[in-house]
Amino acid sequence: MDARKALLIDAYRRFNGRDVEGLLSMMTDDVEWPDVPSQAVLRNKDEIRAYWQGQFAVSDPQVVPTDFEPGRSADELVAVVEQEVRGLAGEVLVDRREIRHRYSFRDGLVRRMVVED
Repeated sequence: MDARKALLIDAYRRFNGRDVEGLLSMMTDDVEWPDVPSQAVLRNKDEIRAYWQGQFAVSDPQVVPTDFEPGRSADELVAVVEQEVRGLAGEVLVDRREIRHRYSFRDGLVRRMVVED
């Protein structure tokens, strides 16, 4: 299996298990990550850590990769994922839907992620 696919499969497993520090270890120090609700780009691990901690405090998102596609350039890979978000009491906040996450890599780590809805 391609090393980037293996990295992303492990990353989604860690995300669903709330292993924030493990996830951050898979990223470059200058990583760029989307804050979709705010329509902003987070630009380092501290910002991403705070974003995820806030997200996990109020919801239970589950994201599962179902396929991988080539990106626009050689350093990109697109993960096709199914995402569902529940409240902490189990109520559905966002129905299960398919989304594409486009990743860029550098030195075997995630450098950037963009949500393609």
